[in-house]
Amino acid sequence: MNDPKSYDGLSSFVFMLGVYTGVVPFISKLFGWKPDGPKRFLVIALRLPSPAWWIVSLLAIGAAFAMLCWIDTAKKRRFPG
Repeated sequence: MNDPKSYDGLSSFVFMLGVYTGVVPFISKLFGWKPDGPKRFLVIALRLPSPAWWIVSLLAIGAAFAMLCWIDTAKKRRFPG
């Protein structure tokens, strides 16, 4: 990855994936919303029973946060300053 924009693009992808797999289940359960179309395949936690969906959602948020930190560290190491 020779361009800082590639790290930014990867960060954006991981952020959006983390939002769809981690945050959207909480919002959809709160408002009774069921995602439709191709986005419903990203919200895997909604198909799980009650105690497991929020654990999976929290793990997805934690994994996305850890990957974002790792990508940011790699970007700073590759392009200092």
